[in-house]
Amino acid sequence: MRKIFEIAVVSGKGGVGKTTVSASLAYYLFSRGFRIVASDADVDTPSLKLLIPLKEVYRREDIAVSKKAVINRDKCVKCGRCAEECVYDAIIHTSSSEFKVLPYMCEGCGVCRLVCPVDAIEILNIKTGELLVGDTIYGFPMVTAQLEVGEHNSGLLVGAVRNEASKIVENMDAKIIVTDGAPGIGCPVIATLIGASYAIVVVEPTPPSLKGALRVIEVAKHFQVPVGLIINKYDISSYTSKIEELMLHKYSDISVLGKVPLDFEVLKAVAQRKPIIEFNSSANASIALMDAFEKLLERVEL
Repeated sequence: MRKIFEIAVVSGKGGVGKTTVSASLAYYLFSRGFRIVASDADVDTPSLKLLIPLKEVYRREDIAVSKKAVINRDKCVKCGRCAEECVYDAIIHTSSSEFKVLPYMCEGCGVCRLVCPVDAIEILNIKTGELLVGDTIYGFPMVTAQLEVGEHNSGLLVGAVRNEASKIVENMDAKIIVTDGAPGIGCPVIATLIGASYAIVVVEPTPPSLKGALRVIEVAKHFQVPVGLIINKYDISSYTSKIEELMLHKYSDISVLGKVPLDFEVLKAVAQRKPIIEFNSSANASIALMDAFEKLLERVEL
């Protein structure tokens, strides 16, 4: 079996340029002749397809389900036992003296069904997410997904995205997956980093961004994933020097792959739905990103 090399781009905080880096990395590797698959593990708010549009979606399926309680009103005797025993407060007493399940609160634990004296409650499988597979406008495949509004099980859906991307890699002459991760350090990020080959952590020179980056670095280290750092918009603050000093003394095993300047060409590229390195390869941000990707290629075997 061919060894798959998966590069996860994460940030620890939203809004620092993670998807800009992911889109540019996928485009750069593909333009260098690597056969790749892109995937979007931010299933709550997937945005990779906004910068690398899909020209065709050839598969769409309901992949994530959750268990939810449903009350049969014809059987219900309105005793209220279900509401009393629900630890999630997912069952309420309505103004019409009926009991109603709030689906976004329900965890499908089944306690309400157990305590119901007239067997008026069922635990059903409800769709919570959708998986999409398609070809990008550049020709390489992308796997993305969308969690239903207010639903959970995001880690399950991230796992489905990664599994599907791995299957596609196995079916084509390729071995590289570029994954745009979710912000933060929650369940989707953990599901993204487990088993990844390398993590690029994107940080900008602000205290909140550094705090988030340090937390996601610790998560990556816990799962023994090698880490490289890209400092985005490094020239907006003197805080960049603190980040570099911290990497030098506390995280000496982490390479600073590159420092990307503030560049308003990036905004124009986003408006045109293109990776910045394709939109304007001579832009300052493009040059810095391509230099960072070259350093990445020097440090890993693809």
